[in-house]
Amino acid sequence: NCLIALTHFCEDHGPSVVLCMQVMQQLPSSSRQLLEVAPTPPSPARAEETLLTQQQPPPASVCFPVVACPSCRSMPPNILAMHTEDASAGVHLVSSQHPTWPSQLYSRLRQACLRVHSCEVCPTSAMYFGDPVNGHVMGSPFQLDDAKARGLTSQYAVVVMSTDSRMLLQAWPWLVAQIGRISGALKQMATAQFQAEQLRQGSAKATRINGSSWLRMRRSDNPARSLAQLTGDPAVFKRLHLWFSWMLRGWQREEIRVGRPTEDELVEELQMMAADQDCLLDSEDSEDEGTRTVVPTPTAPTVCKPAGGNAVVSIVFHSLRHIRQRLKRVPVTNLIDRSVSVLDPDSPQLSLHRQPHIFLLLLYHLVTGNQIVFRTNLPALAASFFKLMRQILPHNCVQEVLNSSVYEEPYRCNFLGLAWEAVIPDIVLTDPVSHPMLVLECRADLRSLAAESFASVDDLTVSCATNCPVPSSAYNSLLGLPGLIDELDKLLDSQQLPDEALDLLVTNVKEDWLNRARQFFTCCYVQGAQQQQLSNAQVSELLDSLGCSRNDELVLKFWTRGLAATSRREIQGLGGKVGSR
Repeated sequence: NCLIALTHFCEDHGPSVVLCMQVMQQLPSSSRQLLEVAPTPPSPARAEETLLTQQQPPPASVCFPVVACPSCRSMPPNILAMHTEDASAGVHLVSSQHPTWPSQLYSRLRQACLRVHSCEVCPTSAMYFGDPVNGHVMGSPFQLDDAKARGLTSQYAVVVMSTDSRMLLQAWPWLVAQIGRISGALKQMATAQFQAEQLRQGSAKATRINGSSWLRMRRSDNPARSLAQLTGDPAVFKRLHLWFSWMLRGWQREEIRVGRPTEDELVEELQMMAADQDCLLDSEDSEDEGTRTVVPTPTAPTVCKPAGGNAVVSIVFHSLRHIRQRLKRVPVTNLIDRSVSVLDPDSPQLSLHRQPHIFLLLLYHLVTGNQIVFRTNLPALAASFFKLMRQILPHNCVQEVLNSSVYEEPYRCNFLGLAWEAVIPDIVLTDPVSHPMLVLECRADLRSLAAESFASVDDLTVSCATNCPVPSSAYNSLLGLPGLIDELDKLLDSQQLPDEALDLLVTNVKEDWLNRARQFFTCCYVQGAQQQQLSNAQVSELLDSLGCSRNDELVLKFWTRGLAATSRREIQGLGGKVGSR
């Protein structure tokens, strides 16, 4: 229900379609080399062939003459289509001269091409027109420098068609931005080629105006030039194929959202865009015109296996509830002096309280950005622990190093999985100001575990220590802890919620507090743009309006790191407008 095309206003043939990309569920098999389509559109191209070459001619009944005009043709003589396989979605992104299926798309795209290049006026970067019958169209025309064309420019446009107006308009800002990047890259290459030709042959404009052979259009003895000649890039259509395939994948991600995307979605999208661009750069230099590009799918982070480690032993945490239950009766000592107990779960003053205090301490260090270290000889156990802890924090608030043989500073990671042989320096352990941390330790006998048919985390000895304790009175009253900790602990304390519902509720709590952090950052940034600092009374009023207290200020400041770069740019733009007033 959508396609992307590159169109051109040819001086000999008028508006024409140069390249068109569609999404297909499957490619034609070896036994069925041609797509079964309705009567072939009146096109000089072989619209129904997908990957056939001149060495594999189709039946004569479906042969059509190849486009002879260089400016109207995109495919080389021996290539009829290019395709990219999206393994994650199970579809193929196919680029050809004209739409291959269904046949009605050819006439609709042809009409859109005529309107973009002849009827419609575009005062901005893009235009919109359409109806439910012929489809909805977004067109973005642009000009490329051409020393041999009329007016020294050639007219091109990127046309996006969809049968769903909502799908098109909802992703309008994103589509306009991506088309602008594509046209900008083409303009840059064409300008460089134009300037190189000017240096070799002299000013084309001066020659036409001052010379005896001044013409308003290209001479008939100068053949029209293709986009590859205008840009000086023989692989420009392969680049366009990769650009368009990346756009279609990104367009799908843009369209399925309802309302504003979450900060984690924005962060993940920026990471996927960066990964796609890296893949694009790696694929651009390929000289094989029959190259089959497979779009990579995001994979889970891998954990290094220690030398000599036993791959059979795989003891893991299964859920946040599991972590909470396992740490329920673990005492906490002081890292500065191991003989001093910070929290004793058997203390009579704390035994009446329903919260497991070690887990509250863990949540406190987690949501305030302190470093959490898991030192163990079971890498899979530490990896499962941090994987579950990541569910609570925003994506950008997590810096993770797993199975490290040396200690890493907090500015490098707030989640650190240490090998059992690694040693934390004493200067770090005794510095709660610069290095506040919580250390979990678990050492298992790998030989005995490997001999057992089943082993559980509950059978292991886990110890906990911190150099930044919280007063016991804060646990009893919960007045000294951030409100986020109480909300999370109440959710995990409920035994009636299934795991699926619990995951959704934890995500809702995270998004709620991330939104509070965004509003807190916006107010502070706008106030800073006016070169004014918030007083203590103003900060208290701001926190109260957000449903927070002074105990939550540290959480909000740390969670502002979870804002995506897109959100920060929006806030900075708002601060600039307010500051200019």
